[in-house]
Amino acid sequence: MSDTLKILDLNREQGIRTEVHEEDGRLVFKKTYDAEPFVDIAHELRAHTEGQRWNEHGTHVGFIPMAELGQMLRQDGEFDKKRVREWLQKNPAFVTFSKYLRK
Repeated sequence: MSDTLKILDLNREQGIRTEVHEEDGRLVFKKTYDAEPFVDIAHELRAHTEGQRWNEHGTHVGFIPMAELGQMLRQDGEFDKKRVREWLQKNPAFVTFSKYLRK
């Protein structure tokens, strides 16, 4: 890796960090995702909504990281509720309303 070029960018709202560096005469873009803030918020919301019924809670059931959502949209061509549900069931730390997992 060359030390002549290195650019870092952090989008805190989406949790995406982009690093650009030169390697073997080419520019390499490396994107990483920090999901920890979203997991923490989901945990707080789950605790806040515990014991509530569906109508009391509204419609927010979880977070899908932008990297995952982007991949789903590229592969499916549209928002697929079934696929989102399957992803949230596999990644329950992102769920904000625990009754969503029991349905």
